[in-house]
Amino acid sequence: MNSQTMHSCFATTAGGLSELCREELISLGATEVKAQPRGVAFQASEEVLYRCCLWSRLANRIFLTLLETTLSNQEELTTEVAKLDWSQHMDAFGSFAVSFSGKGMGIDHSHYGALKIKDGIVDHFRERANSRPKVDTINPELRVHGHLNRNKLTLSLDLIGYSLHQRGYREGQQVTAPLKENVAAAILMRAGWPEIAKQGGCLYDPMCGSGTFLIEAAMMASDLAPGLEKAERMQLNFWKQHNRKLWNQLIAEAEQRESEGLRHLPDIYGSDASHKSLKIAQEAIEAAGYADSIEIKQMTVEQGSRWGDWQAGLVVCNPPYGERLGELEEVKQTYLELGNYLKNQFEGWHAAILTCNPELGMYLGIKAKRSHEFANGPLSCKLLRFDIEASAHRAPALKGGINLAEQVQQFFPDLAQSEGAQMVANRLRKNLKTLRKWATKNKVHAYRVYDADMPEYAVAIDYYHTQEAGEWLVVNEYAPPKSVDRGRAKKRLNEVMAVLPEVFEIDAAKIIFKVRERQKGTSQYEKIEENQEYFTIAENGTKLRVNFTDYLDTGVFLDHRDVRAKVASLAQGKSLLNLFCYTATATAEAAVAGAKSSLSVDMSKTYLYWAQHNFWANQIDDRKHQLERADVVAWLQEKAKDQSMQKFDVIFMDPPSFSSSKKMEGVLDIQRDHGWLIRQAMALLKPDGVMVFSNNLRKFKLDELVQMQFAVQDVTHETMPQDFKRNSKIHQVWLIRSKKND
Repeated sequence: MNSQTMHSCFATTAGGLSELCREELISLGATEVKAQPRGVAFQASEEVLYRCCLWSRLANRIFLTLLETTLSNQEELTTEVAKLDWSQHMDAFGSFAVSFSGKGMGIDHSHYGALKIKDGIVDHFRERANSRPKVDTINPELRVHGHLNRNKLTLSLDLIGYSLHQRGYREGQQVTAPLKENVAAAILMRAGWPEIAKQGGCLYDPMCGSGTFLIEAAMMASDLAPGLEKAERMQLNFWKQHNRKLWNQLIAEAEQRESEGLRHLPDIYGSDASHKSLKIAQEAIEAAGYADSIEIKQMTVEQGSRWGDWQAGLVVCNPPYGERLGELEEVKQTYLELGNYLKNQFEGWHAAILTCNPELGMYLGIKAKRSHEFANGPLSCKLLRFDIEASAHRAPALKGGINLAEQVQQFFPDLAQSEGAQMVANRLRKNLKTLRKWATKNKVHAYRVYDADMPEYAVAIDYYHTQEAGEWLVVNEYAPPKSVDRGRAKKRLNEVMAVLPEVFEIDAAKIIFKVRERQKGTSQYEKIEENQEYFTIAENGTKLRVNFTDYLDTGVFLDHRDVRAKVASLAQGKSLLNLFCYTATATAEAAVAGAKSSLSVDMSKTYLYWAQHNFWANQIDDRKHQLERADVVAWLQEKAKDQSMQKFDVIFMDPPSFSSSKKMEGVLDIQRDHGWLIRQAMALLKPDGVMVFSNNLRKFKLDELVQMQFAVQDVTHETMPQDFKRNSKIHQVWLIRSKKND
């Protein structure tokens, strides 16, 4: 090989590293360098090519191109190969191996493509030397690689013979899923380690595992050529055109540079929770020659603290990312602890964290200044880069959802001591002091403790004491208006959730969180979870089934407690019609109180099934107390005209404010339609009967025509429970009777 001739070459590299590899090859002297998806094409002199083989930290293999041609047919794959003067590359009695990639010309199997190239090399020697070299796939003198893209053939020599990421310090080790050495080197380059090392900064990996970052960082900082350890085993040593004199000169130069670099090697530290991993790391560190330069220690991130006097530098690590089912929550805690460790111990440092789940980076609680795409084997990853300084600190992101209280307790353990949180706690204790006495006296087992008493803390908190699982809290956040800063609203919400376990002396796992937005259609009935876990509470002497997680509401509207008691009282010994019955809690209480019979109507199969369970819990006779699935509007329209239809002593109607269910024709607007609904229902009421009409629309106005047509009594105040008197507009209730004839 002529030392002055420029050679066409190709360096393969790991996914996502092509651009970095291009920059590296340029720094080594390569020209006409072009990044491609699977590697980098470049031109190089003999010396530059050798330097690339010896010094590239990012390449996997380096190929010298021997032939680029266009084939007319499949047979030309063999004949074109045979035309090359193979005697310049190997002896007639030498050994070789062939690899093949790509497809085209009807060749779609790598073994077949390699076989056609092998035949061409053998044919060349048979025709010219009447002999043939042998194929040796283990230790050949020459490794040939063919790549076919449709009808374009590229034939190259593999100058390395193995992947350059195999530096040599891990030989004989069985390491589970390690970070490849060239990927680790690329991460260190992106993180700015070479420049930090020149300035004397430290490197620390708090989850060092088998030590790859530590060793690659030491190799960079000590100016060690990554190919030096295995230089004599590279395939180019057995190539007939190998310039051994130049190669030996470059090796000697590399050894001199390492000797000089070791004198300026900065401090490098690592720690890990696993003794087994650290043992593997120590073996690799010793094999790489850095036993006196890299210090490692067994320690968890949670226990983490710096040991010794460290010069500010770079923290780099590849934390776990919760690949297996059920691991994610545990890993979030790890990221939270890592973030706290960085903020508490490494102010003024730089950090680089590789993650295959970018969402986890939010739990570090530090704002990333840059991110880079990486691939670690088949996994798509991101390298997050940070400057660890106060201005970049932020609260870790919480997932939200029904278990928000658990998350706040886990990720913000000190938040309950904040000024805002203590202010909420004091208000809750004040409310409880009065409400607990009232609840005990009146045998109330589910009640509202707080309802946005302090407007900036806009939540409703309901307490439930269940027969099966004791105490629970259900917290509904009133969605803040757009004018309220989202960050501030989120902080206030977290402050509320932080104090609840302490104030109520309740496990955070039994505090359920939901967001209550303005109701649209049947949104209050829509399913939000699939836990299907039901409990029992006692109310007015009746057992009622509740579900805390699956729906926005629990199956019992607490503000209607006294309304249900009123209905039950009126229905004693009488017949009851319950329209828009939901889970038929009012019917259940009426039946327990002695109602003679009842009919409860709703269009939801789910809630009627729930109602059936309320009946079963109280051993209610379903022959006397019936459930009917129907669109109440259509049902009323039909039954009000039916002269044979049964008349009822008591009718309870608590319609939704709005409904646009697909099962119902049109849209129900209670303000617009309530007059019609009342008149239709009154047609089913006995002459001396009474209708209990209620709704929760805050700006509701009862139709004047209804008031003129019937005897109407507003009983809102007397049906407002003690725990809801702070919010008297939560519902409105009327008793409606037929007017007596004079």
